[in-house]
Formats: sequence, C-alpha cells, structure tokens
Amino acid sequence: MIVGLLHPGEMGAAIGDALHAGGHDVLWASDGRSGETRARASALRDVGTLDALVADAEVILSVCPPHAALDVARATQGFAGTYVDANAVSPMRAAEIGTLHPRFVDGGIIGPPPRASGETRLYLSGAGAQEAAALFADSIVDARVVPDASALKMTYAAWSKGRAALLLAVRDVARHFGVEDALADEWRLSQPELFERLASAERSAAKKGWRWVGEMEEIADTFDAAGAPEGFHRAAAEVYRS
Repeated sequence: MIVGLLHPGEMGAAIGDALHAGGHDVLWASDGRSGETRARASALRDVGTLDALVADAEVILSVCPPHAALDVARATQGFAGTYVDANAVSPMRAAEIGTLHPRFVDGGIIGPPPRASGETRLYLSGAGAQEAAALFADSIVDARVVPDASALKMTYAAWSKGRAALLLAVRDVARHFGVEDALADEWRLSQPELFERLASAERSAAKKGWRWVGEMEEIADTFDAAGAPEGFHRAAAEVYRS
C-alpha cells in the first residue's frame, strides 16, 4: 500500500517508520520542511510536494498538531483515497474534516512514539476503520477499531494532560505565596506520587506544551458538546500557553 504521511514530526515519523517496516511505501513531502524533519523522515520516500503526495498515495495519514488538522485536511481536499486523521481533535472537528474527504477514517493516538510493540495504540473509527487498521497488522503499532476514536482520545487526554496542567498551576500558586518548597516537602511525606508527577509534567510541558494548548481547547469543546463543564480545560490551555 502507498501511504502518504502528513507530517513527520516525532510521532508521525515513528508511525511512518512502523508502516515502512511493515512493507508499505510511505511517502512524505519535504517542500518547506526543516532539516530536522528531513532527518526524522530519512527512511521514507520524499516526493517533494504535497500535490505529488496526493497524486501518488492510496491512503493519507495526517499526524500533526491539533490546531493544524483542519488546514491540513483542506490542503488535501480532492484526494480520492482514504484519509485518516489521527490527530487530537474533538468529535465535532473530526466530523468537519470528514466533510472534506468522502473516504474518511477518524483516528486517535494514545502512547509515546512507537519504539516497541504494544506501547502505542492507534484507535480508529468509521466505515474504513478496519481497512486502515489492517495497514498496521504485525507492526509495533496496536491499531484498534472503536465507535468514536476522537471521543476516546479527548476523554483520555482530559485526564492525563489535564491533571498535569493542574499540578503546574498548583506549583505556580505555591511559588507566588512563597510555599513551593514547603509544599514539595509535604508532598514527599504524604503524597510522593504527586511530587514525581510534577517533575514529569514540567519536563513534558517544556517539550510539548505548545502542542497541548490546542488539544485542551478541543477537549473543552468536547466537554461542552456533552453538556459537561468546559472551564477546567479552557484554563488548562492557558496553563500550557504560559
């Protein structure tokens, strides 16, 4: 199968490598991309431009920051094959993307960039989900079909990244009042797991927080659509924005 990958960031490149290792011809377009991206995509076939990728691919897999997902889908409008959006977007955003691509599969990735079997799951939903999952047969990516991939991704990240934002906000408030060290000491005594999670949240936010602003906003939209309070994840977006 010829798979076009948009765009090979850390996660996308690792997913592309897994497809390539499974025997698929994985394309990417280097036009306008950085040298760092070129290095990540070294195992993939560079077709130069987005137009060339759209013309040659049978499947397009979009793995990009959530705020860019709709623009990427618009840029490939008219593609005749299966379009898999594997981004952290709300079910409503996924439905909007689906109107641009008749053969649309909704996706959501949970876990780190795949380096070993079983550590990364790609959830898929929609009419072509089984066929999209079959692309990853015998690969290190665990592809699973569920009723609503975007809803699953949103609710999972609402907790995993939402709680990290809360810890960062708590740290900032404690720092403001001059009790950050005392709070850390108390956590070491009574809730050592929080002290460890804070350190992890700080590392992750420093590296990826800019990506999570849009993800928190998509989660807030998802909560609002379900009639649940959206305010916490709007605030979490502000934590990551700062």
